[in-house]
Amino acid sequence: MTGIQGCIVALAALVLVGCGPKEDQFVDSKGAAERQARGELLLDVREADDYKEFHVPNSTNIPFGRLESRLAELEPYKAKPIMVIDHSGLRSPRAWEQLKKAGFSQVSVVTGGIAEWRKAGLPVQTLEMQLEQERLQREQEQMEEEE
Repeated sequence: MTGIQGCIVALAALVLVGCGPKEDQFVDSKGAAERQARGELLLDVREADDYKEFHVPNSTNIPFGRLESRLAELEPYKAKPIMVIDHSGLRSPRAWEQLKKAGFSQVSVVTGGIAEWRKAGLPVQTLEMQLEQERLQREQEQMEEEE
């Protein structure tokens, strides 16, 4: 790499770092779980199939590729805290940037994504768990109707 190429690479890295979330706009998995328990929105930007396989309970799924077209769904959270999570932390900063450009003022990124969330032993909901919960709920509703 020539000196000029090295300078260009270094400049590009500075620009990328300067445009992304700052250190205080990151939250670790345990901090995110605490904030979610207090009612803050956890936005999962993974693809719908990945989300269905397993996800953080009570999170909201809007795939990153559809985020811009679905911003209206997040309008009630424009001035409220939103935490963005993905699989491993690569898409979340891009979603953070998109939300900030759209005027969302309190956006943070969950470091390490759902992979780190699971490694920390925090709860996830699997498709099987969700189906079982739905089955139990239907049974409960049927029992109530019979009474």
